Amino acid sequence: MPQSARHRTARLGVEFLEDRSVPSATAVAPGRVLVSFADGATTAAHAAALQRVPVADTVTAIGFGTYRVNLDAGVSTAAATSLFAGQPGVNRVGADARITAAAVPNDPRTGSQWGLSTISAARGWNAETGTGRTIVAVIDTGIDLTHPDLVANLWHNPDASAPDKYGYDFANNDSDPTDDNGHGTAVAGVIGATGNNGTGVTGVAWTTRLMALKFMDANGNGFTSDAIRAMDYAVQHGAKVLNNSWGGAGADPLLEQAIVRARAGGVIVVVAAGNESANNDTTPAYPASYALASDNVVVVAATDENDRLSAYSNYGQSVTVAAPGDNILSTARGGGYGYKSGTSLATPVVSGALALLWDEHPTWDHLQVIAKLKQSVDPLSSLSGKVSTGGRINLAKLLDAPATVPPVPPPPVSPPPVSPPPAATTTGPRVTGTQFLGGVAGSYDRVRMTFSKTVSSPSFTAADLVLTGPNGGRIGVAGVTAVSPTDGNSAVYDVTFARQTAAGTYRLVVGPDIWDTAAKRMDQNANGTSDAADTYTATASLNGATSPPVSPPPTASPTRRTVAAAGLPLAIADQRTTRIFLTVTDDIKVSDLRLTLDISHARTTDLYIRLVAPDGRKVIVFNRRALSLGNVTFDDTATRAVATATSLPSGSAVKPEQALSAFAGLSAKGTWTVEIFDLFAGATGTVRNASLSVAAR
Repeated sequence: MPQSARHRTARLGVEFLEDRSVPSATAVAPGRVLVSFADGATTAAHAAALQRVPVADTVTAIGFGTYRVNLDAGVSTAAATSLFAGQPGVNRVGADARITAAAVPNDPRTGSQWGLSTISAARGWNAETGTGRTIVAVIDTGIDLTHPDLVANLWHNPDASAPDKYGYDFANNDSDPTDDNGHGTAVAGVIGATGNNGTGVTGVAWTTRLMALKFMDANGNGFTSDAIRAMDYAVQHGAKVLNNSWGGAGADPLLEQAIVRARAGGVIVVVAAGNESANNDTTPAYPASYALASDNVVVVAATDENDRLSAYSNYGQSVTVAAPGDNILSTARGGGYGYKSGTSLATPVVSGALALLWDEHPTWDHLQVIAKLKQSVDPLSSLSGKVSTGGRINLAKLLDAPATVPPVPPPPVSPPPVSPPPAATTTGPRVTGTQFLGGVAGSYDRVRMTFSKTVSSPSFTAADLVLTGPNGGRIGVAGVTAVSPTDGNSAVYDVTFARQTAAGTYRLVVGPDIWDTAAKRMDQNANGTSDAADTYTATASLNGATSPPVSPPPTASPTRRTVAAAGLPLAIADQRTTRIFLTVTDDIKVSDLRLTLDISHARTTDLYIRLVAPDGRKVIVFNRRALSLGNVTFDDTATRAVATATSLPSGSAVKPEQALSAFAGLSAKGTWTVEIFDLFAGATGTVRNASLSVAAR
């Protein structure tokens, strides 16, 4: 699917079909006034009376006793207003103000994004909301690729056959840059959560292309070498802005060379100033301090809601500009939203703004874009001497948006009724039917799928489906041999796979990242919004015509094994990962699993805990909750959930963040790992005990 077509279509749908912009007067139109009458005379009589006034050129009735009067050349609006106000029957005269739309998006949580108001975003959006021409690389922990507020703005590799569809994971060396930490998803939302889509929040750029480049792991740690690889990938694949909301390493000439290579490609590298309350001029922080040597680096400090430098923010003359960074509401993993703080959140404000500026001036080079940024700040006394520009970003100034003035009160009349606009057809493709087929009796080797409309062939691949057999084992992607339209009809597809003969139920899950030729994403429930729920599931039973039916196994009494961790108690390392190991020696299949932890910690809101199975499957059990973890059992059958609990007395049972049933059917044999991530400095704790209870049949 051509990327430009996709974004062009999405932008038109947002701006014209769902436009909820709030109009405001921006200038007084010269040579025109509005006049309204309170008497009951006819239109002809009113027009004749107005035409007799010496300064009137032409008179136009606009309904309900109101008239637009074009003035003779050289007559001032003020003078004409005074003259018409004295005419018999006239009750109101005012300037005919020119109206523009103050582009206020319809996203329901925009009102909680205080930073957008501070940078005059609504006025800036009058000039530009984004075209999608400028690619912004989010070099971070990845992006939630199914988030409903981000999917429309994800970058797609123009090579439809390439496995790196949305970017790349340099931390794990694979083509799936899905965020398993949350930091990158928050950063992406600040840059470019889809604007005016009636969902969640809005990014600085309503329409953009977010390239997902993951080089940090679930703990938020990564290597300089992987950061370099991510930068080079971004430049090679056409990104113009690189967002780098990270730091902490020392000077590295190889990283500096990567920035120089970006400069040679005309690419701007936007970096966080750092969160150590330090002066970067005297205590260098990298990559921020590379701004001293390369003119394509923009360094961003953070401000709070009072337009003051945030207490944690680094500063210095090597820091370019400031942007809102405290309590920033943005997208979160799992399709949700949450608040984060730091120069990490201020940095994407600037990245999104630069993307809009480049969309507005696509022929500018990086020096022109950065120069305009520096000239367009709001100078603040709190930032004087703290950042080189002495100011905080102002989007309206950056984009040369028209200045607004208070609107002129309209005449006291009711407007004529307006017919509602026709409903727009924005529904993407959906599956209307499936048929499991086999070339040999008693087998399946393909599924024929029918869509409601023509589907773009490059968007539908084996990666868009999951096929499982009777034993729950996965058949695709590796077992799928082709996904292809039938007889040239790209509304009907055959998914072919290795011949299956085992009796039982087969299950196919399809979507939702499948597009039609008008760049609309799969919308299985036809509600006009495509999200992770818009998948289609088909099932079919193979009776095993060539083999006798399989009798069900006899019901067995459940077997439960409990293992405890050795080497405890163990200190939880500050801002590090602590791992607890539990070894199961019995080769039994999991039907129910419970994890008990006894942890003392000064600040449990620092902790992110997950359980990892021997095969690498992971489940999050606890994510930064203000709850005691003294002798707590995580159990799917508990009556309370950790997400809603207000307290956890010792001995409590609680449902984890994600269901432990994800491990059902796995062999319990092997080493299970409890990973405890301490995400913030300043508080420590201890794991006193840990045990795993596994039930099997």
